[in-house]
Amino acid sequence: MKGNTVRSESDFITNLPNNIIDNILGCLPLRDVVRTSILSREWRYKWTSCPDIVFDFWFDQMFLGGHKLEPLIYQILKQHKGPLLKFALQVPDLKSNPDIDQWVRLLPNNTLQDLTLHVSRGETHNLTSHLFTFKHLRNLKLYNCVFDPIPGFKGFNKLVNLELQRVALVPETFGKFIASCPAIERLKLIHCTSFDCLEINGPKLKYFEFHGVFRSVLFENCPVLRDVKLTFSSMEFKSGNRFSLDLVKALSCLPALEDLRLQAYALEDLVEHGAPEKLPVSLNMLKTLHLSDMYFEKIEETSCAICFIRSCPNLQRLKITAFTFDVVDSVADFLRSQRSSESLTQLKTVKMQLFSGIEAEMEFVKYLLASATALEEMTITPHAGSVTDGGESILNELKQYPRASPSAEIFSSDKNYGKKHI
Repeated sequence: MKGNTVRSESDFITNLPNNIIDNILGCLPLRDVVRTSILSREWRYKWTSCPDIVFDFWFDQMFLGGHKLEPLIYQILKQHKGPLLKFALQVPDLKSNPDIDQWVRLLPNNTLQDLTLHVSRGETHNLTSHLFTFKHLRNLKLYNCVFDPIPGFKGFNKLVNLELQRVALVPETFGKFIASCPAIERLKLIHCTSFDCLEINGPKLKYFEFHGVFRSVLFENCPVLRDVKLTFSSMEFKSGNRFSLDLVKALSCLPALEDLRLQAYALEDLVEHGAPEKLPVSLNMLKTLHLSDMYFEKIEETSCAICFIRSCPNLQRLKITAFTFDVVDSVADFLRSQRSSESLTQLKTVKMQLFSGIEAEMEFVKYLLASATALEEMTITPHAGSVTDGGESILNELKQYPRASPSAEIFSSDKNYGKKHI
């Protein structure tokens, strides 16, 4: 009976329908896909038709062992049969080398939909022009590469997600490339080439994230762009120009913008254009705002942040990540002089992170409490290096502040002391 049971289980595995086998293989890491060859003689080459081939950290740690990567990739790609939908090369310590281009040439350009190339060490890798023959690409992720579309390239018509990190671009032609990929919904540019003017044209673009440097940005035909995150490597280039105001004007042209993350110092020169009053343009659709790296010891930055918040009349969620060490009396005096603003009637939640409790920060919170008539919750996360009691003293002081909203609750959130409220 025992022998019959083993034979029955073996027959069951052997006789699974091909579509079920493909689904099983598609859920397994590559190292486990290859290991299925030991299940039976019939399964010995099942892995060669797996639609996804991913060489990642786990493959490197669990399967590669002391073997060299290059011949193994050649062997797997040459033995592969059937449609290949996904190929990812992101093993640790991968250096630029000619083998990468040979591997890319072995990929089927008539089926590939998802491609990741992560060159983590050494020189920037010059991509082979064969990359631009993959007409069915939906997801493309490149790291530490040179990306320069060949002359006459008409774009990736099916590309939905594009992520470029430490990629050398041609700023003069990149805007045209993005415009030639009309299906893009998510675009991430992380520490790539600097731009004088970054042009973004995306009729279906919903998410845009940028870390780096540009002097100006132009959003054209982005009617559904909802989520924007901007982090700048350096702000030295904006001195003496209209960077902040031009940035706000560009953002105000996005009719669907609801969620914005921005470094507070990117707004500093708004003081030259009407801050701390309202700006000449408004971000009417914005509902969630995260201002990071906010220096409460800089009166220009604090006043411009308040001006920006006032210019978002439908703002519902506000998050401030402080980066403050020095006490500057003039900032606290400025905040005390600010009257409550009717433009904060929609604000419901506020989160203050890395809160040290200096006077300027407390006055900023007091201003928000006095202005936000619909506020439901304010959460203070203390700076561990500045606050030793888990925010207890801060909460005790906040107790005394008047609140425009009768239903507003104030919490202190700290991993050591838990969540408290008053």
